[in-house]
Amino acid sequence: MNILFLTKYDDLAASSRLRAYQYQDWMDSSRFEVDVQPLLSNEYLKRKFNNKNVSILHLAYLFFRRVIALIKANNYDVIVIHLELFPFVPPIFEWALFKTNKKIYFDYDDAIYHSYDMSKNFFIKYFLSSKIKYLMKNADGVIAGNKYTEKYALDSGATNILELPTVIDIHSYKNNPSPFKENKNFTIGWIGSPSTSTYLEIIKEPLAKLGKIVPVTLYLVGANKSLNLSIENVKIISVEWSEENEKKALKEFDVGIMPLNDRPWDKGKCAFKLIQYMASFLPVVS
Repeated sequence: MNILFLTKYDDLAASSRLRAYQYQDWMDSSRFEVDVQPLLSNEYLKRKFNNKNVSILHLAYLFFRRVIALIKANNYDVIVIHLELFPFVPPIFEWALFKTNKKIYFDYDDAIYHSYDMSKNFFIKYFLSSKIKYLMKNADGVIAGNKYTEKYALDSGATNILELPTVIDIHSYKNNPSPFKENKNFTIGWIGSPSTSTYLEIIKEPLAKLGKIVPVTLYLVGANKSLNLSIENVKIISVEWSEENEKKALKEFDVGIMPLNDRPWDKGKCAFKLIQYMASFLPVVS
């Protein structure tokens, strides 16, 4: 059986890396041939992470690369689409896929439907608010990252739903826990991406209060470079995300945190950070 994952991002993004790429090595190669084709390249992500513009030419190249991947999709038996084929585009391409004899599944680890049905832009809300509902209802199956998205899929008319949180390869954490060593400062760890760095604003006041009681270090992995986060009484370490930096940081943390707001978009999160922390034998606060 030939399986094609059409992800939104390349392997630099955790969502694609963990919900598609990591399964390539684990699926029985004698029974399954698995390919992953991203929409947005690592070059795109790097420029976005560094607050640099992405050229129209590069975006056009990415668009046509996805179109070519769809043309070649005829070679596959099963197609798993991460979120949607093209963001902020009516589901024309998905409609065409539904007309084929392929098994089509959609995978959601974020509440992207709220980008449409709760948009402040009249045209986006008017024309696209039902897009994800349409995709869920017509797909052969929906993979939901948590119960909030599972309920949305059920309400959309999907009949074949699998709740599957973003999981880790436990073998890569087999050397944890590392021997305990007491840090000079109580070290609070956060792993994320530039887009989720805004949640760190939530913890500024609590950490400033904690810093008056004990020496505190906030250790950030993957935060936005332009984030000028300053917290009174707290030392801040910030490093770029890489697999090596992540592994090193997890051995330095005393506790892992995942701050979120209590809003519809945030309810679609899959708690991947917490799973990572717990796999590293860390207590968590979220």
